[in-house]
Amino acid sequence: MRNDGERGSSGRRVLRAPRRRVRNAIVAGLAGALLGAGLAAWGTGAFDREAKAAPCWGGLGDETLKGLFGDARIHVEEQRLMRGRGEAVLGTCRITEQGKYFYEDQLTVRVHRLDGLRGTDAHDWPAEFLNPFMAPLGKDLPGMASTTRAWLALSPRCTGELRSDGPVVVDLAMGPANFDDDWVGEDDDARRAAMGRAVVGTATTVLRSLGCSTPLPAPPATLPGTVEENRAADEPLCGVKGLHLPASYAKKPPPGGWEPFSRHRRSGDDALVRVCDADRGHGPRLRLTTVTHPGLVNLFTASALRGGARVSGADRKGFGAVNAARAAYRAACPSGEVLFMVEQSDNVQGHPYDLTAALLPGYAAAEAERLGCGPLRIRPGPED
Repeated sequence: MRNDGERGSSGRRVLRAPRRRVRNAIVAGLAGALLGAGLAAWGTGAFDREAKAAPCWGGLGDETLKGLFGDARIHVEEQRLMRGRGEAVLGTCRITEQGKYFYEDQLTVRVHRLDGLRGTDAHDWPAEFLNPFMAPLGKDLPGMASTTRAWLALSPRCTGELRSDGPVVVDLAMGPANFDDDWVGEDDDARRAAMGRAVVGTATTVLRSLGCSTPLPAPPATLPGTVEENRAADEPLCGVKGLHLPASYAKKPPPGGWEPFSRHRRSGDDALVRVCDADRGHGPRLRLTTVTHPGLVNLFTASALRGGARVSGADRKGFGAVNAARAAYRAACPSGEVLFMVEQSDNVQGHPYDLTAALLPGYAAAEAERLGCGPLRIRPGPED
């Protein structure tokens, strides 16, 4: 490491790890993982780019870094963007804030294709990047951002079309991994906007490396926050028309008389991914998700095909599967493929894990009507 560091255009001190050693270690580790999975390791098509003052392949300039880290010193570990067999591009960049005595915040940036064929990304990645804290980046930007997470799906025209698999995404994670909560503070709007700018800036440099010159639009200066609201006993779940808990929940209320799933937290209806959590504090939790982004629908192919007992539709518009934790149905709509999903991660005292099967038909029917692809009539079990 250079003792005096490197300075960006504004004088920010950037401490860089030795590029060759860090890069080789990361590539060797990922290559071993790929070989262990029976896939070819890295190809020879590494992109030529010398490390510049702007970290993460030149995507994070001084203004963006200031929005994420303030005036703190940062340490950068950057793996070169590389092509791998069967992959459009792969890469990882990590930026760590250096406090006076120890490391503080850390931002991890990844470029990778989401796996839909085997379902390896269908649980952890959505929990972290498709949750109610995520706000859409705008009409022409297929991505979302919160104060701690952001993602943007790259155009298949640039990354290579894989009809049955997920998209190549650039995703950013600030703080601990597998953490699906949002920071709450006076500057949350500013932090959400900063994460949005950072993911768009990084995606722009990745697309340029792929030879795609079409510029990405800038994200809005302000991104909408999460909608949080309480639900009365007679109101539908997550504001979905006609969607209510089974009658057994009214007949057998929990101790203390509190209404189950009375707290809602949801993203906007106009997002490519609509997500709503229904819970009560840190207790029982229910998640309802509608995915309209064509690439992200593929992320849940394994769940809809072989995720449990079969879900059939009277109109044969799609296919689905249900188990105690997740019910997913994929439907063909005039605007494209859409996925409807109900997940239950905890139960209400005295009730079984029965909400995925009970709620999926009503949820899918209501959402299909909202999206203009109804009527949709489905039920757990084989076709008659």
